[in-house]
Amino acid sequence: MIHGSNFRKGWVLAFLLTFNSFTFGQSLDIDVWYGSEQSFGHLGGHPQRWVNLLGHVSPGEEIESLHFSLNGSELRELSFREDYKRIARTGDFNVELLCSELKSGKNLLHIVAKHQSQELVTADVTVINYVEGPGWALPYEIHWSDVEDIQDVAQIVDGKWILTGAGVRTTDRYYDRVLAFGDERWVNYEVQTTVTIHALTPPKSGPNKTNVSHAAIATRWPGHDPDGNQPTVKWHPLGATAEFRLGSDLSQCRWRIFDGQQHLRVESDRRRQIQFEKPYHMKHRVETLSNGHSRFQVKLWAVGEEEPENADLERWEENDDVQAGSVLLLAHFSDVTFGDIRVIPIDAR
Repeated sequence: MIHGSNFRKGWVLAFLLTFNSFTFGQSLDIDVWYGSEQSFGHLGGHPQRWVNLLGHVSPGEEIESLHFSLNGSELRELSFREDYKRIARTGDFNVELLCSELKSGKNLLHIVAKHQSQELVTADVTVINYVEGPGWALPYEIHWSDVEDIQDVAQIVDGKWILTGAGVRTTDRYYDRVLAFGDERWVNYEVQTTVTIHALTPPKSGPNKTNVSHAAIATRWPGHDPDGNQPTVKWHPLGATAEFRLGSDLSQCRWRIFDGQQHLRVESDRRRQIQFEKPYHMKHRVETLSNGHSRFQVKLWAVGEEEPENADLERWEENDDVQAGSVLLLAHFSDVTFGDIRVIPIDAR
């Protein structure tokens, strides 16, 4: 038998719990995408001036604030609202740390999320930094079938990537989803991979405000240029970004090359027919010539076909803003799989 006073107390408690849940929603959860322990510099060097630690706090709509601290330092604010640039969904975050901020060995990253109810949720990540390595080896190859963790062989700069039987694949179609590998000291080299395009977000639809969809290889990458944003969004200067542009009409695809500045580019007059789910070889070659000018050359051809002798498009630059740097693979508003990767120094051919 339930006594009246106990019944009333139980009813009030149940009401308060229900009211609290209705008012404030569910508790926050911090998901650090690539694990609670992450290593950088372990392949002999850093591919850019930053390291990036990525994740998502859910439900994003109920976050009041998001901060992090490094090794017990003062809390710093993290962006978490969709920005049509590097933050794809409300709740996503990108902790961007200068390599020079990290001490050798273990560093502690502490993330603090505040719910609209003022409840705090935290997560810790151990960041292992290797310094003064011999440099990232060149030539360099990645065979994805041998890889268990993407960050064992590359650094994820933006987005959520997964390993598949065919290679490494984006899981979201948004502004530059980026992988980096290589060394700030790489100068003259050639990058080859394969790309399979599964789907794309057509220009002028959804979050695609740039009017472009593409798969790309960038060379001589130093890292995003500090611009006061969190995370930084200024992608230039660099050597060059070679974008294979895609569109809703797959007979009108074409190359363009940005040579390190936002508005300096060349674009191919040749339109290309491609197919979804069909793999293509993609190659980007960069070299500084005897006259000091830099030359960037790109090709794309179907797997199973003979490699064309001539480049599809090339760009010359008399005074290159960035004369050395690493490699980026980019998927811009496209769902793609990049296959095995091979990078060779030019003088090795």
